[in-house]
Amino acid sequence: MGRSPRRAAALLIAAALMLGLTGCGGVKNTVTYYTYFDTVTTITYYGSDREFTALCAAAEEMMDRYNRACDIYHEYSGGGNACTLNRMAGKGPVAVMPELIEVLAFGQEMHELTGGMCNIAMGAVFSLWHDCREAALAGGRPTLPTDVALLEAARHCRIDDIRLDRLNGTAELADPDMRVDLGAVAKGYAAERVAMALEEAGFDHVALNLGGNVRTIGEKSRNTDWVAGIQDPDQAAESAYLLRVSLSDASLVTSGSYQRFYEVGGVRYHHIISPKTLYPDNTFVSVTIRAHDSGVADALSTALFNMSFDDGFNFINRTDGVEACWIDSYGSVRFSQGFRQYVLD
Repeated sequence: MGRSPRRAAALLIAAALMLGLTGCGGVKNTVTYYTYFDTVTTITYYGSDREFTALCAAAEEMMDRYNRACDIYHEYSGGGNACTLNRMAGKGPVAVMPELIEVLAFGQEMHELTGGMCNIAMGAVFSLWHDCREAALAGGRPTLPTDVALLEAARHCRIDDIRLDRLNGTAELADPDMRVDLGAVAKGYAAERVAMALEEAGFDHVALNLGGNVRTIGEKSRNTDWVAGIQDPDQAAESAYLLRVSLSDASLVTSGSYQRFYEVGGVRYHHIISPKTLYPDNTFVSVTIRAHDSGVADALSTALFNMSFDDGFNFINRTDGVEACWIDSYGSVRFSQGFRQYVLD
């Protein structure tokens, strides 16, 4: 068997460096990418230019592979991906990239953890909303998916119909009408695996930001935490950020309704679809999760958006190492029991 992507990245960094890392006290290095997960990605590192070059080379390779593996709209040479898997639904096992098997397995774990409130198997439902939203944003008449279409699509969202064979490197969608959509977990999972590879190679003082999915490695500098902002959902607000949160070896991920949405009859319909109602829920405008693991934070931000506040509050308070911040449609801000200690404002 070949090396894992994380181990391969760690070896790539080590080979590029050949010398020990300088640690904290280095200069600030930042690079921005526009090619991964259809969003803006930023890497910030306090260290030498030479170390930063090695760091970015490894991070780019990993982010590119996870981006290609999880893409549901395009296929690539070099291995089957989520688009391939969806196209081959109902046709038996498909040879896919190992990164895709990782993300699918993680999605299954998050489905179990959240009681189905984060469901990567809902692609058939999500695509109905996606098509209506894109048509409206392109200037067409705003419409909603019909209840008949939604209920039919919901029949093809069973997580158990995703079947993985790690030994043979295959995945299968047993239902020919099933589609996976990894939007709720892919960025967070990729950020976590990149961070783990960098940590294994000995890096510290790093911040990864994949489209708002923030994962920090160590402190910003000695005795100084990183600071990440929770965006103000009010686009007319004077400040872009409603709150600032301290991070060290931690992640901050927000799911919100204020960016990808369209309106029908004065009602906002955003991209976060409830597995229970098959409709977007407008109780909250954003839910933010602070946790160590970026993949877990990504999945839980979606899951809690689809729960009532009481259910989400109880869920978080019985989940170790995870805190949450809710902003509701009236602008009220509420925290889980331990979140406030990280708020700087």
